[in-house]
Amino acid sequence: MSIKKSCLFSLVCLALYGCNGGSDNSKTLAERLKYDPATQVVENDIHDSVFISALDLSGLDHSKIKSISFTISPKVGSYAKPVTATYDWQYISTNGLYDTSSNRVQLPIFGLYSAYINEVTVSIQFIDASNYAFQKTIVTDNYIDSAGVYDNVDISIKPTATPTYSYFYMKGSLKSPIIMDIDGEIRWDIGIRNISTSSIFMDNLFLTGNSKSRIIDSLNLYGKSTTLTLDGSTMGSDAYFHHNIDQGKQGILIELDGTTGGALKLESFLSEIDTDGKVIKEWDLGKIFSEYMLQEGDDPSNFVRDGVDWFHMNAATYDPSDDTLVVSSRENFVVKLDYATGKLIWLLGDETKHWYSYPSLQKLALSLSSGQTPIGQHAVSITKDGRLMLFNNGRRSFNNPTGTPTGIDLTTSQTAIFAIDSQSKTAQVAWSFDDGIYSDICSSIYEDKLATQGDFLINYAAADNRTKVVIQGINKDKQKLFEFTYPSPRPCYTSWNAIQIPLENIHFQ
Repeated sequence: MSIKKSCLFSLVCLALYGCNGGSDNSKTLAERLKYDPATQVVENDIHDSVFISALDLSGLDHSKIKSISFTISPKVGSYAKPVTATYDWQYISTNGLYDTSSNRVQLPIFGLYSAYINEVTVSIQFIDASNYAFQKTIVTDNYIDSAGVYDNVDISIKPTATPTYSYFYMKGSLKSPIIMDIDGEIRWDIGIRNISTSSIFMDNLFLTGNSKSRIIDSLNLYGKSTTLTLDGSTMGSDAYFHHNIDQGKQGILIELDGTTGGALKLESFLSEIDTDGKVIKEWDLGKIFSEYMLQEGDDPSNFVRDGVDWFHMNAATYDPSDDTLVVSSRENFVVKLDYATGKLIWLLGDETKHWYSYPSLQKLALSLSSGQTPIGQHAVSITKDGRLMLFNNGRRSFNNPTGTPTGIDLTTSQTAIFAIDSQSKTAQVAWSFDDGIYSDICSSIYEDKLATQGDFLINYAAADNRTKVVIQGINKDKQKLFEFTYPSPRPCYTSWNAIQIPLENIHFQ
């Protein structure tokens, strides 16, 4: 591998517990440390990505170390908080980051700026709570995107303050997830040409479902990857992932295509799996709707159609307030169902579509007292205050039966939060934002749930006739915090969905 980064050294006392004087017995472990980072810390650039490197720390007494952290100083004039990560010693010792034979710690560094002299502060925390800190400079080469897209950002609105989040990642069909900061800087690209459409970040890992198999790729922030296989699904061996991966009740919610019971199920089957790939629970939405409609006296044969994309599931989320699932059917509506039993609770969608011609489904429809009903929606989620949030694309159905109503089209896409009363079966739009952009497919909005009152991230994945991706940060007062635009060589390829990631506070433990 060619050398892409060079490392320079500067040592500072950084408000230690005193650098001189006192007997050894009265000193902290940090003060007793006889350490020379100029000779005992060396950059070990083990990864091709310009955003990832590592520092080799030698000669430390590992029995006295609690954790080791790094912080990357922000560029002057930027608003993103510093990338910061802490590695507990247990993590270091059990994940191949400590070589006992040479008494050497390999400290992964990620989130570096490209084409920049990065100032990195390393802090060693000892078991007596004292701290020893020093600085290294890591010089990086210019980032050149192998897909020819992500190094071509247009920054139309720069931040003037720091939102409640500083980083987000984009999911798409060109590469593994791409991490970007709110200043418009790419901060992480692993360089793998791999579809990341079905992906989620949890436990400091990206989990990505393979769109052609049952394989799940597990990729950590410093480039280490493993694979696991979907285990225990009633789907056949032809099962594969599509659309999103969302947080579930116990694990993650995945959407599968494949065969079960001899029938081909397209975008109407949901599973919850743990992080080892083992199935926890599954829901066949075709079976659920067919059984309900038959019980209510309706014939579901022209609604539920195996082998046809009649449902088009593109997102699902768990609602802890009442132990339910909320699932987005792009072709029809948003549906809430009981987690344990799969019982249908309510439907919310465009009532001029085919689904509303069935009396059994009309009985489940929420009455919308104000605002625009969801049409072709994406990215359902539950806000911190327990409401339904989604991206309301505003595009009619694509796959309804011939001769049945497709529903209406909107002229612009909206993002919305719905207040829903399941008992009275009523709903109203509690908050919405319309910036005059039409993005008829894909797209997303998410709230920063790590903040008390989190700001939003919007991804218009198919703007300007499906040729561009527009990414916005906004707050609840509908003020734009930043805005970036990327080209999209094909619809939804650059970023079909984007969500916040806490790169300013990563803890490996």
